[in-house]
Amino acid sequence: MKRLRLILSIGFLLALAACENPNKSRVYTEEGAKLLLRYSKFEEAEETLSKAIRYDKHNCEAYYYRGCAKVNAKKYKEAIADFEKAIELKPDYADAYFNLGRTYIMMNDEDKACEYYKLAAQYGRPNLDDYLKRCN
Repeated sequence: MKRLRLILSIGFLLALAACENPNKSRVYTEEGAKLLLRYSKFEEAEETLSKAIRYDKHNCEAYYYRGCAKVNAKKYKEAIADFEKAIELKPDYADAYFNLGRTYIMMNDEDKACEYYKLAAQYGRPNLDDYLKRCN
């Protein structure tokens, strides 16, 4: 009986730990962004941002930054999926549209890149003139 109670208690604690926790997600997002932007540690950033997503599946910034880490690691298709998820969660996410455009440029798909640059401009991303010149 004691053993069953112990097993159930451990199971409950593990289930509780797996639940969404936006505060933990925010901490992991900030740490992942720092690893990416300040230290250029792309794999570590990706792992940390994945933890952020585990704690909050609706954290559009975690998807965005993880997409940036994947682009830098040349995982373009995976990055596209993350940017698209960030946009699904926040449809006016101008930086995600812009980085989708940059990713498509790296994949030599200028038409698709222009589509996303235009959306980034529509949603307020500044300084896109040079990018949009290629799109006429």
